[in-house]
Amino acid sequence: MDAVKFIRFPKEELSNDETIYKTILEFTLILLLCFGLSVISLIITEFLRNLEFIPSYTREWSNVTKQVRDNIIYAVVMFPILEEIAFRLYLKRTDLNVFVSVLFMVYMISSAFIFNTSHFSIENYGLPRILISISVALIALYIYKKKLIYLKFKHLYYLSALLFGLVHIYNYDYTNPEVLIFVVAICMPQIISGLFLGYVRIKYGIFGAIILHGLLNGLPSLII
Repeated sequence: MDAVKFIRFPKEELSNDETIYKTILEFTLILLLCFGLSVISLIITEFLRNLEFIPSYTREWSNVTKQVRDNIIYAVVMFPILEEIAFRLYLKRTDLNVFVSVLFMVYMISSAFIFNTSHFSIENYGLPRILISISVALIALYIYKKKLIYLKFKHLYYLSALLFGLVHIYNYDYTNPEVLIFVVAICMPQIISGLFLGYVRIKYGIFGAIILHGLLNGLPSLII
Protein backbone atom coordinates (compact mmCIF):
# COMPACT_ATOMS: atom_id res chain seq x y z
CA MET A 1 0.00 0.00 0.00
CA ASP A 2 1.38 3.38 -1.06
CA ALA A 3 0.56 5.06 2.27
CA VAL A 4 2.49 2.46 4.28
CA LYS A 5 5.43 2.71 1.88
CA PHE A 6 5.37 6.48 2.24
CA ILE A 7 5.40 6.26 6.04
CA ARG A 8 8.52 4.13 5.82
CA PHE A 9 10.20 6.23 3.13
CA PRO A 10 8.60 9.69 3.07
CA LYS A 11 9.31 12.02 0.17
CA GLU A 12 8.31 15.59 -0.48
CA GLU A 13 6.67 15.06 -3.87
CA LEU A 14 4.11 12.46 -4.95
CA SER A 15 2.33 12.17 -8.27
CA ASN A 16 -1.45 12.05 -8.23
CA ASP A 17 -2.73 10.80 -11.56
CA GLU A 18 -5.29 8.33 -10.23
CA THR A 19 -8.93 8.15 -11.25
CA ILE A 20 -11.65 9.29 -8.89
CA TYR A 21 -12.54 5.66 -8.20
CA LYS A 22 -8.99 4.75 -7.19
CA THR A 23 -8.82 7.88 -5.06
CA ILE A 24 -12.03 6.97 -3.23
CA LEU A 25 -10.75 3.41 -2.74
CA GLU A 26 -7.44 4.63 -1.33
CA PHE A 27 -9.19 7.06 1.02
CA THR A 28 -11.44 4.24 2.23
CA LEU A 29 -8.51 1.88 2.81
CA ILE A 30 -6.50 4.58 4.62
CA LEU A 31 -9.51 5.49 6.74
CA LEU A 32 -10.10 1.89 7.79
CA LEU A 33 -6.42 1.12 8.35
CA CYS A 34 -5.77 4.31 10.29
CA PHE A 35 -8.89 3.87 12.39
CA GLY A 36 -8.12 0.20 13.04
CA LEU A 37 -4.55 0.86 14.15
CA SER A 38 -5.69 3.72 16.37
CA VAL A 39 -8.32 1.51 18.02
CA ILE A 40 -5.74 -1.23 18.64
CA SER A 41 -3.39 1.33 20.18
CA LEU A 42 -6.18 2.70 22.35
CA ILE A 43 -7.16 -0.79 23.53
CA ILE A 44 -3.57 -1.59 24.49
CA THR A 45 -3.23 1.71 26.36
CA GLU A 46 -6.50 1.18 28.22
CA PHE A 47 -5.44 -2.38 29.09
CA LEU A 48 -2.17 -1.10 30.56
CA ARG A 49 -4.07 1.60 32.45
CA ASN A 50 -6.41 -0.98 33.96
CA LEU A 51 -3.37 -2.98 35.06
CA GLU A 52 -1.99 0.25 36.58
CA PHE A 53 1.17 0.10 34.48
CA ILE A 54 0.32 3.63 33.42
CA PRO A 55 -1.66 6.18 35.47
CA SER A 56 -5.24 7.25 34.88
CA TYR A 57 -5.17 10.07 32.35
CA THR A 58 -8.80 11.12 31.97
CA ARG A 59 -9.80 14.66 32.90
CA GLU A 60 -12.93 16.64 33.73
CA TRP A 61 -14.20 19.20 31.22
CA SER A 62 -16.07 22.43 31.78
CA ASN A 63 -19.62 22.63 30.43
CA VAL A 64 -18.56 25.06 27.70
CA THR A 65 -15.71 22.81 26.56
CA LYS A 66 -17.99 19.78 26.59
CA GLN A 67 -20.42 21.58 24.28
CA VAL A 68 -17.64 22.34 21.81
CA ARG A 69 -16.17 18.82 21.94
CA ASP A 70 -19.58 17.17 21.55
CA ASN A 71 -20.59 19.35 18.59
CA ILE A 72 -20.28 17.24 15.44
CA ILE A 73 -19.63 20.33 13.30
CA TYR A 74 -16.56 21.18 15.35
CA ALA A 75 -15.40 17.55 15.22
CA VAL A 76 -15.69 16.97 11.49
CA VAL A 77 -15.19 20.50 10.12
CA MET A 78 -13.66 23.08 12.43
CA PHE A 79 -11.00 21.00 14.20
CA PRO A 80 -9.82 19.29 10.99
CA ILE A 81 -9.40 22.66 9.25
CA LEU A 82 -7.58 24.22 12.18
CA GLU A 83 -5.32 21.24 12.89
CA GLU A 84 -4.44 20.45 9.28
CA ILE A 85 -3.40 24.04 8.63
CA ALA A 86 -1.38 24.06 11.85
CA PHE A 87 0.37 20.69 11.54
CA ARG A 88 0.50 19.79 7.86
CA LEU A 89 0.22 22.86 5.64
CA TYR A 90 3.98 23.47 6.05
CA LEU A 91 4.87 20.01 4.71
CA LYS A 92 4.78 21.80 1.36
CA ARG A 93 7.36 24.39 2.27
CA THR A 94 6.74 27.93 1.06
CA ASP A 95 7.05 31.24 2.91
CA LEU A 96 3.28 31.55 3.19
CA ASN A 97 2.72 27.96 4.31
CA VAL A 98 5.39 28.18 7.02
CA PHE A 99 4.04 31.47 8.34
CA VAL A 100 0.38 30.36 8.37
CA SER A 101 1.15 26.95 9.88
CA VAL A 102 3.20 28.38 12.73
CA LEU A 103 0.59 31.09 13.29
CA PHE A 104 -2.18 28.50 13.71
CA MET A 105 0.01 26.10 15.68
CA VAL A 106 1.09 28.69 18.24
CA TYR A 107 -2.47 29.96 18.53
CA MET A 108 -3.72 26.45 19.26
CA ILE A 109 -0.98 25.59 21.73
CA SER A 110 -1.13 28.90 23.59
CA SER A 111 -4.92 28.74 23.81
CA ALA A 112 -4.88 25.21 25.23
CA PHE A 113 -1.82 25.16 27.47
CA ILE A 114 -1.12 28.78 28.43
CA PHE A 115 -4.51 30.50 28.51
CA ASN A 116 -6.56 27.33 29.10
CA THR A 117 -9.35 28.38 26.79
CA SER A 118 -11.08 27.20 23.62
CA HIS A 119 -9.39 27.76 20.26
CA PHE A 120 -12.65 29.19 18.97
CA SER A 121 -13.16 31.74 21.73
CA ILE A 122 -11.67 35.21 21.39
CA GLU A 123 -13.19 36.49 24.63
CA ASN A 124 -10.49 35.07 26.93
CA TYR A 125 -7.21 36.82 26.15
CA GLY A 126 -8.00 36.81 22.44
CA LEU A 127 -5.69 39.71 21.54
CA PRO A 128 -2.63 38.41 23.48
CA ARG A 129 -3.03 34.99 21.87
CA ILE A 130 -3.20 36.53 18.40
CA LEU A 131 -0.21 38.83 19.01
CA ILE A 132 1.90 35.99 20.40
CA SER A 133 1.01 33.81 17.43
CA ILE A 134 1.90 36.49 14.88
CA SER A 135 5.20 37.25 16.62
CA VAL A 136 6.32 33.62 16.76
CA ALA A 137 5.20 33.04 13.16
CA LEU A 138 7.29 36.00 11.97
CA ILE A 139 10.31 34.64 13.84
CA ALA A 140 9.77 31.18 12.31
CA LEU A 141 9.48 32.72 8.84
CA TYR A 142 12.74 34.61 9.33
CA ILE A 143 14.49 31.41 10.47
CA TYR A 144 13.11 29.54 7.46
CA LYS A 145 14.04 32.20 4.91
CA LYS A 146 17.58 32.52 6.31
CA LYS A 147 17.85 28.72 6.60
CA LEU A 148 19.11 29.05 10.16
CA ILE A 149 17.38 25.73 10.83
CA TYR A 150 16.56 23.41 7.96
CA LEU A 151 15.18 19.88 8.31
CA LYS A 152 15.17 17.14 5.74
CA PHE A 153 11.65 16.32 4.63
CA LYS A 154 11.53 12.93 6.34
CA HIS A 155 12.45 14.54 9.67
CA LEU A 156 9.89 17.30 9.15
CA TYR A 157 7.23 14.70 8.28
CA TYR A 158 7.85 12.58 11.37
CA LEU A 159 8.07 15.70 13.53
CA SER A 160 4.71 16.94 12.24
CA ALA A 161 3.03 13.64 13.15
CA LEU A 162 4.66 13.64 16.58
CA LEU A 163 3.67 17.24 17.32
CA PHE A 164 0.14 16.61 16.11
CA GLY A 165 -0.14 13.63 18.40
CA LEU A 166 1.46 15.16 21.46
CA VAL A 167 -0.68 18.30 21.40
CA HIS A 168 -3.65 16.02 22.02
CA ILE A 169 -2.36 15.45 25.55
CA TYR A 170 -4.59 18.44 26.22
CA ASN A 171 -7.47 15.97 26.02
CA TYR A 172 -6.09 14.22 29.08
CA ASP A 173 -4.90 15.12 32.58
CA TYR A 174 -1.53 16.54 31.51
CA THR A 175 -1.11 18.27 34.90
CA ASN A 176 -0.21 14.87 36.33
CA PRO A 177 3.60 14.40 35.88
CA GLU A 178 3.14 10.62 35.65
CA VAL A 179 0.86 11.09 32.65
CA LEU A 180 3.54 13.11 30.86
CA ILE A 181 5.98 10.21 31.20
CA PHE A 182 3.65 8.08 29.08
CA VAL A 183 2.54 10.87 26.76
CA VAL A 184 3.70 9.10 23.57
CA ALA A 185 1.80 5.90 24.45
CA ILE A 186 -1.33 7.83 25.44
CA CYS A 187 -1.29 9.93 22.27
CA MET A 188 -0.28 7.07 19.95
CA PRO A 189 -3.68 6.96 18.13
CA GLN A 190 -3.25 10.61 17.13
CA ILE A 191 0.39 10.08 16.14
CA ILE A 192 -0.65 7.20 13.88
CA SER A 193 -3.36 9.38 12.36
CA GLY A 194 -0.79 12.12 11.81
CA LEU A 195 1.42 9.80 9.75
CA PHE A 196 -1.43 8.88 7.39
CA LEU A 197 -2.71 12.46 7.21
CA GLY A 198 0.78 13.61 6.25
CA TYR A 199 0.77 11.19 3.32
CA VAL A 200 -2.63 12.41 2.17
CA ARG A 201 -1.53 16.03 2.52
CA ILE A 202 1.44 15.44 0.19
CA LYS A 203 -0.46 13.38 -2.40
CA TYR A 204 -3.89 15.01 -2.37
CA GLY A 205 -3.19 18.45 -0.93
CA ILE A 206 -4.34 20.17 2.23
CA PHE A 207 -8.02 19.78 1.34
CA GLY A 208 -7.59 16.03 1.00
CA ALA A 209 -6.04 15.91 4.47
CA ILE A 210 -8.89 17.99 5.90
CA ILE A 211 -11.46 15.63 4.38
CA LEU A 212 -9.73 12.51 5.76
CA HIS A 213 -9.31 14.18 9.15
CA GLY A 214 -13.01 14.99 9.23
CA LEU A 215 -13.88 11.40 8.33
CA LEU A 216 -11.60 10.07 11.06
CA ASN A 217 -13.23 12.35 13.61
CA GLY A 218 -16.73 11.55 12.42
CA LEU A 219 -16.39 7.76 12.07
CA PRO A 220 -16.62 7.04 15.83
CA SER A 221 -19.83 9.08 16.00
CA LEU A 222 -21.36 7.03 13.18
CA ILE A 223 -20.36 3.75 14.84
CA ILE A 224 -21.67 4.80 18.25
